[in-house]
Amino acid sequence: MPIPSRNRLAKPLPDQWRRWLVEQGVPKRKYTAVCRATLAGGRVIDELVIDQGWIISLDRSGVSAPVTQRIDFDPRMIESLELIQFV
Repeated sequence: MPIPSRNRLAKPLPDQWRRWLVEQGVPKRKYTAVCRATLAGGRVIDELVIDQGWIISLDRSGVSAPVTQRIDFDPRMIESLELIQFV
């Protein structure tokens, strides 16, 4: 699976959360979603940006411009997502 050109440090979203996004009405391809994520241990990321199944940013800066941002957590640690917006 190739890494999107938007962030070479992107991490893949686990399949269970990809399926969850589809259940929420997000298309399977060609989308960008902003979610609120709660991780194991209680950390909350208010604006997690997911682009076509890849976590590309921890804030909305990843929506409007290419970014190279380190994703500083293991995506398997996501306990819950709340869909805020998608395009």
